Amino acid sequence: MRKYITPFLIAAFMLNLTACSGGGGEIEEVTTNAAHEGVNDAVSKLLGSEALPDVEVTRKIKLLGWENVEKWIDETAPAGALFSQKYGVPEPERGNNIIEYSNCGIYAARYEELSKRITSGDSPDIFPFEARYYPYGVYVNLFQSIDGVIDLSAPEWEDSLEAISRFEWGGKNYCAVTELLPSYFLWYRKTILEEAGLDDPYALYKAGKWDWDVFLEMCVSFSDPVNGKYSLSGWDPDESLICTTGVGLITLENGKLVNNMYDSRVERAMELVYTIASRDYRYPHNILNDWEMNYQEWRSGNILFWDNGQWWYADMLYKFRDRDGWADDEINLVPYPRDPYSDKYYQQMRHEAFMLCSGSKNVDGFKALTQCLVLTSREDEVKRQNRDKLNRDYGWTEKQLDILDETVRELSPVFDFKNGIGEDVGGKDLYEKPVEYVTKYVLVHANSYTQAREEYAGVIANRVNELNGSVS
Repeated sequence: MRKYITPFLIAAFMLNLTACSGGGGEIEEVTTNAAHEGVNDAVSKLLGSEALPDVEVTRKIKLLGWENVEKWIDETAPAGALFSQKYGVPEPERGNNIIEYSNCGIYAARYEELSKRITSGDSPDIFPFEARYYPYGVYVNLFQSIDGVIDLSAPEWEDSLEAISRFEWGGKNYCAVTELLPSYFLWYRKTILEEAGLDDPYALYKAGKWDWDVFLEMCVSFSDPVNGKYSLSGWDPDESLICTTGVGLITLENGKLVNNMYDSRVERAMELVYTIASRDYRYPHNILNDWEMNYQEWRSGNILFWDNGQWWYADMLYKFRDRDGWADDEINLVPYPRDPYSDKYYQQMRHEAFMLCSGSKNVDGFKALTQCLVLTSREDEVKRQNRDKLNRDYGWTEKQLDILDETVRELSPVFDFKNGIGEDVGGKDLYEKPVEYVTKYVLVHANSYTQAREEYAGVIANRVNELNGSVS
């Protein structure tokens, strides 16, 4: 589940500025007070912003989510504090929260539950954005356009306009993009590369030399399947490598889906995926670990690169570091290597937004909350405090944090909508679903991409045409 929690939603509750319990000591108390003061100053400055809509929010904002739903938004963080100070607490007789949290129960049934509530007239107001259900969620009337609700031409949205345009569907906007972050990085251990006599990938990236060819040379040098050595593991290196060409398997252009399965760039990327699979550079978790990921193999130095998002550090890696006594610079991350035929470092990106649900009875609440989120996300002091918390609580190093910042500035974003055309065709849960089969069976079983593509080309093309036909 954590894989699909977007980084912005994590950031939204990451800066919990409540005092730590248990006698943190004088230094910690001073740091916490400084954080309070800095963020309070930022919130106070924003209170007078003309970008905050002049509305009266009388209802709590109904959020439908899943597992630990109450953690999707930390109301003590800057956006929540700004909302509370500007608009007060809606319906205070029902508690001090500005959000009414509701759990959909079973994660796999989250869209079915959303549909039921909308149909029954009990629609939530907001729902976490997932690329794996967009634009299909609009097609089946789960979400409504934000045009006329959010003024995307306003200055606070300027940094997001290009990304927002990539999500336009049928001439309308549905996604208020506030931040971008690469979907996946390649994680590696410094000492493992040094012992193997390999150059540092991040240094190569900064020098403009980190490309497929160099990556493959490392795979050749490190991989030794007979002795349990592999170069790559993770769920989705296939889709990340495709995106380094500058396109996704299915993209959105001019408000319609574009099927790129026959694009020469995709074919070239899948040749690389086939090479990785057929030469046993990939850790075969389906064979050696009953389809489960084996993080201990990476920890032990038997896997060179691991494909995962930035959340992996707080979820697991810093625990490895502390238990094993690794040096602060042992764990490193780097974007995916550049396609040698591309002049840019293209990278699959994920964006952050709450969708406005069809049937919402609190559009003003959605508008106010969205504006609070975007305004606080732009504040330098808030960014600094979020960064300090990552360093303080999880031991992120300055270099690691710089990489997170650099990737947003330097990489060229690619958005892939291959999983957003309906779960029956584009579902991500099973490799057998058509869209996943086309690339995953190449990665997992070293099958031919051409053969895998032809098995489902018609099904995928028909679905793309069906969705496009709905906005003709």
